[in-house]
Amino acid sequence: PRMGRYDEDGKPVEIRGHSASLVVLGTFVLWVGWYGFNPGSALAISNPGYANIASRTAVTTTLSAASGGMVTLVYLYFRHHIYDLIAVCNGILGGLVGITAGCSVVEPWAAIIIGGIAAMIIQGVDFVLNKLQIDDPLQAVHIHGFCGMWGVFVVGIMATEKYVNQVYGTDSRGNYYGLFYGGGGNLLSLPLVWIFSIAGWALC
Repeated sequence: PRMGRYDEDGKPVEIRGHSASLVVLGTFVLWVGWYGFNPGSALAISNPGYANIASRTAVTTTLSAASGGMVTLVYLYFRHHIYDLIAVCNGILGGLVGITAGCSVVEPWAAIIIGGIAAMIIQGVDFVLNKLQIDDPLQAVHIHGFCGMWGVFVVGIMATEKYVNQVYGTDSRGNYYGLFYGGGGNLLSLPLVWIFSIAGWALC
C-alpha cells in the first residue's frame, strides 16, 4: 500500500486525488467513448434491424452508467452524509463496465438494475480490500474486475430471447437466453466458465 494509506490501527486514511476536474473530464471522455464500442459494435445502421440494435444499446449503456452514478451518490450520502464526486465518477464507470457484456440483449429497465448493483459491488469490494489492507488507488479491481464479472454473469440471467435472436441471429432451440426468461442454465453456464477460468488464470 501507499505510505500513509492505513493508520497504526489498520484503518484506511483517505488520500485525495490532485484534480477532481480532471477526474470528471476523464469520466465523461470514457462515457462518450463507450458509445463507440457498445452501440458501435453493431458495425452498421444501414437497415432498421441494425439501427434498432445500436439505438437500444445506446439506451442501456446510458441508463446503466447513470444508475451507477446515482446509486453511489445516494448510498454515500446516507452512509457518510457527504457528496463524493470522485466516487460518483467511479460508480458511473462501474455501470459502464457492468452493462458492456449484455448491452444489446437486456431490457432498458434491467440496465438500471445492472448499473445500480455494479455501484454497490464497488462499495463492497472497497470495504473488503480495505479490511485486508490492499490498496487500489484507482479502484481498478473493483471496476474492471468485479463489475466486469457481474456484467458477464448477468447476461446469463437477464438476456431476453427476442434480443438474443435479433442480435446474433440464433433460434431458441438451445435455450441460450437468460435464466429469468426461462432459458435454463445453458447461457448462464457460459459466463460462469469464463469467470472461473479468468479468475483462475489471474490468481495462478
